[in-house]
Amino acid sequence: MKFKISFGGYTSFWVHTPNHKQLKKAELTSLTEKYIAGTASGEERLKLESWYNDQLNENTLADEKQFDEEDQVGEKIFNKINQQIAQQEKKRPGRHFYRIAVAASLIAVLGFGWFILSKRTDLKKINKSASLIKPGGNKAILTLADGTKINLDQALNGTIARQEGIQITKTADGQLLYTILENKSSSAKPGFNTISTPAGGEYQVTLPDGTKVWLNALSSLKYPTTFTGKYRMVELTGEGYFEVAKNKNKPFKLKTSKQEISVLGTHFNVSAYADDAEIKTTLVEGGVAVKNFNPKATGLLKPGQQAVFQGTGFKVSNVDVEEYIAWKNGFFMFNNEGIKEAMQKLSRWYNVDIEYVGDFDGIYFGGSFSKHNNLQETLKILESTDKFKFKIEGRRIKILK
Repeated sequence: MKFKISFGGYTSFWVHTPNHKQLKKAELTSLTEKYIAGTASGEERLKLESWYNDQLNENTLADEKQFDEEDQVGEKIFNKINQQIAQQEKKRPGRHFYRIAVAASLIAVLGFGWFILSKRTDLKKINKSASLIKPGGNKAILTLADGTKINLDQALNGTIARQEGIQITKTADGQLLYTILENKSSSAKPGFNTISTPAGGEYQVTLPDGTKVWLNALSSLKYPTTFTGKYRMVELTGEGYFEVAKNKNKPFKLKTSKQEISVLGTHFNVSAYADDAEIKTTLVEGGVAVKNFNPKATGLLKPGQQAVFQGTGFKVSNVDVEEYIAWKNGFFMFNNEGIKEAMQKLSRWYNVDIEYVGDFDGIYFGGSFSKHNNLQETLKILESTDKFKFKIEGRRIKILK
C-alpha cells in the first residue's frame, strides 16, 4: 500500500518499515499527533525520532498482520500531515512553496527522509555491497601558500599552521579557522591558500575577515591569507554556501569560472560545477549583484530569489531557498527534479559513478532524506518508487528500468 503527499508538482515519498517492538500502534499514533501539533515533550520527540531512525536499519520484513496495523497508523499520520499543511497554508496565502517547506522540515527533523508507506519493498533488490559504501563527511585538502598540502581529515585538532601573521586551527567538529595574530602592512603581498574537497567530502572554513564558508563535495575555494586592497576577493569551483562578514568599506567578491558576485554582507549559495549545465546563485538574505563574463550579463537578487545562468543570460525567479541549501544542513531535498540531476548530486556525495541502462528522460521525483544514510539505505528508498532498479558493481551504480 503506497501513499504520496503531492503539492502541485512536488511529491514527497514516505517510506514505511516494520514497527519497532517497543512502540505499540496506539503509542505511535499518540506520539505522532503530538509531534505534528508541536506539543510533544523533549523525551517524546526523542522517542519518536529514535523509533523512525531504527526503522532505516531493519533488514527483515515483519509479518502480514503487523503490516496491516502499520498501514492503519500510516494512514492516520498521512492524514494528520495533510491537515496540518492545509491549516498552515490558509494562514499564509500566496506562499507557493510553503507546503514543500513544511514537508521538508518534518522530514529533516525526523532524519529518515523520503517515506513511502509500503509493505512490499523487496530488500533483496539492492546488492549487499552497497551497504559498504558510506556517506561522505568532513574531508578536505588544505594547500598553503608555499605549496604544502595538509590532509584535514587526518590532521590532529588544534593549530595546524602559521603563516604571515595568521594562525590556522582545525576544530573538533570539522572546521578550519583563520585567526589574525598580528597586523600586517597593507602594502604586503598576501599569500593564497586553497581548500579542496574530494568526492564524498565537505568542509567549513572561517576566513580571516570572519566570513564563513561551507564547501560541498568536489569543490574548492582559493582565498588570501590577508584581505588587502579594495576588495575581499575569493575564487570558487563547485558549490559553496557563504555567510559574508559585513564590511561596507571592503566589499566581498566571489569569482567562478564564468561569473563574479559582489556583496557587502549577506548569506547566499552558489552552485558552479563545471559539469552542470547551469550556474545557480541563491540569495538567503541581504543582496548580491551577479555579473557574467561572457556573454556579459548582470542580475540583481533579493532574498528568496535565484539567478540561473544558462549560457545566454540570467533568469531570475523566486524559489524556496531551503531546497538549495539543504546540503549544508545535512540532507538532500529534491523538488520535481530530473533523475540525472538528482543522481549527479548523490554521485558526488557517495563518490560513485552512475551508468544509465535505458532512457530515463522525463522521470522526475521529489522528496528529502538524510545525507548520513549509507548508500544501501538511500538506494532502498529510491528503488521503492518502482520507477527504476539499481545494480551495484564496486563503486559503479547501474540504473535500470
